[in-house]
Amino acid sequence: MNAAAFSTPRRSFLIGAAAAIIGPPSLAAPQPRIVSLSWAISETLLAMGTLPIAVAEKGQYTEIVVDPPVPVSVVDCGLQGSPNFELLSQLKPDLILIQSWQSELTSNLERIAPVATIEIYTGKENALDAAVKATSVLGTIIGFEEAAASLVERINTRFALLSQQHRPGPVIITQMIDDVSLTAFTVDSLFGSALSRLGFKNAWTAAPTLMWGGSIIGVEQLAEIPDATVLLIDAPGLAPTEKLTQSTIWKILPAVKEGRFHRLPAFWGFGALPTALRFAEAATTVMRA
Repeated sequence: MNAAAFSTPRRSFLIGAAAAIIGPPSLAAPQPRIVSLSWAISETLLAMGTLPIAVAEKGQYTEIVVDPPVPVSVVDCGLQGSPNFELLSQLKPDLILIQSWQSELTSNLERIAPVATIEIYTGKENALDAAVKATSVLGTIIGFEEAAASLVERINTRFALLSQQHRPGPVIITQMIDDVSLTAFTVDSLFGSALSRLGFKNAWTAAPTLMWGGSIIGVEQLAEIPDATVLLIDAPGLAPTEKLTQSTIWKILPAVKEGRFHRLPAFWGFGALPTALRFAEAATTVMRA
């Protein structure tokens, strides 16, 4: 089925369905005063039921990552790559959490509070497996081992159920960049590894050129994989452009002509387990429709 449009009500339903699985348990008390400077860490903390006192780019997280939502009480402490150090100092956190790609911030952050680095996107392993490990490590660091284990178990259970709800086949996962270019996600990316967990074969086999497991391609390159179903994810934070999907070359792609093209709303490809599950829910829905 050609899912050229993915309505807001349907997206809201999917978010709600995933939230029922991921949804954080009751917040335990007392909790350490944690600052998260990474969206992937923030969504993991919230899904575990741990409330940070501050997160980076709260407004953009709400728009792009979406769920789990950040409560109003949580402070926005600046950019992921350039936080507000003065504000962080005033907040007096017990711990600051970053990802490995933010390591250049460590020395300055350590003047404020202890810093823990979580690794997900290293280019050395499957992103979904790395996100599972990162969740366990995070739980150990903050003393919420049971909550971390529970989150992993709930997500694994849901993936197992989703894998039974469609007929597997080759898929290429893409995301809009502009009118003529796309990101094609490789097997070890978050999206690629999520689809593999569902039983699909990733039809894009080229080595990644991007940190999070993707390659920038021209739309014409999709014609080189004529038998694959194409998933097209809207670009996060940007209004979807229809020039790409209205172009002549797009319309003559085998997947488009034969009804093996499905459109998905925006997802953050640099996320963690909660994002992986929301993507898997959405992908399963359109490919079984």
